[in-house]
Amino acid sequence: MPGIRNTICQLPKAGSPPQKGPPLLVAMPLAGRADRIPPRAHFIFPKGWQGEALRMRTRICRCMDQGRAQGKPLRKMVRFHAWRWSGRHYKADPFQPILFKASTILRIFRMWRKGGRTPAALAFHYWGGNRKASMGQVIELSKVLLASETRSFSAACRTLKAPSATHWAYRKAMPPRLKAALAALLAHRRRGHALEPTARKLLEEVAK
Repeated sequence: MPGIRNTICQLPKAGSPPQKGPPLLVAMPLAGRADRIPPRAHFIFPKGWQGEALRMRTRICRCMDQGRAQGKPLRKMVRFHAWRWSGRHYKADPFQPILFKASTILRIFRMWRKGGRTPAALAFHYWGGNRKASMGQVIELSKVLLASETRSFSAACRTLKAPSATHWAYRKAMPPRLKAALAALLAHRRRGHALEPTARKLLEEVAK
């Protein structure tokens, strides 16, 4: 009917006079629709097997959350879900196996609780692998390597406040001579760290 298109209908009020035949549905006024229409979800699930995996993770976490409220042991529920999904594949991509080990389920359940028990807490956040490091960023990482006692490029990259690329991208953007010198310095630090316990033990034997 063109008169009530795109409207929400309701039954007549209780105080209205009785009518013959079936009850007549009338259009709800615009002012009263906001309370009846449920809010639209802000989180959008991805497509493909990633979306299926995210929905599966959400169901597992909700099930485990309910089990915790009922007093079920956490380790037992983790082992059950790991056994349940072992050897299965995603329906959206039959060639993609479901990798839900016990350690993975426990990790995503902690992420679920820490992130407010929402699907957004379990969303996949892939790192852009094609990002390149500029020369200024390379100089910043080199200064961190020289000033601190870090023993690897990855450890130094984690100390940056906002790394713009992976440590492999930093290494690739470095000039060859600078990269070789820093690699030798880091190797020397690792060897010194490995020899330190032996030196301390020999010192204790001499001091006796």
